[in-house]
Amino acid sequence: MPKYQYECGGCSIRFERTHKRPEPTPCPECGQPAPQIMTGFGFQFADSPGTDKANTGVTKVDYPTADQAVGRSADLRWKMMKERDAVKAEARKQGGTNALIRRHSGRAIDYEPMSQAGREARKQLAKTALKPSTEK
Repeated sequence: MPKYQYECGGCSIRFERTHKRPEPTPCPECGQPAPQIMTGFGFQFADSPGTDKANTGVTKVDYPTADQAVGRSADLRWKMMKERDAVKAEARKQGGTNALIRRHSGRAIDYEPMSQAGREARKQLAKTALKPSTEK
């Protein structure tokens, strides 16, 4: 049950009572009805005096290590994918075909158009791989 604070207007004494909901409560000293007073809440803004900067409500400020690192990593990956797509589009345009050969050289990946003979060999390989085996 929550605790409520009360302050007597006659003798200026403050006291607490535990109730299901706020109720009119008599002062324990003089017996007069004591009104409930509002006290601080569990929520504070991060820039309140005497608080650390832990709860600003802004993810970038509260959790900079994980969230920002993932965001930067994702942005970098999208940028790399767009650059790679541009290289592929240029190779397709120069070769007049969608079929590309990917070459790895160290950390870089390069694309070049596949020749007609290469495309035919690839088609034959695909046909033999998809052919059901007749061996028992």
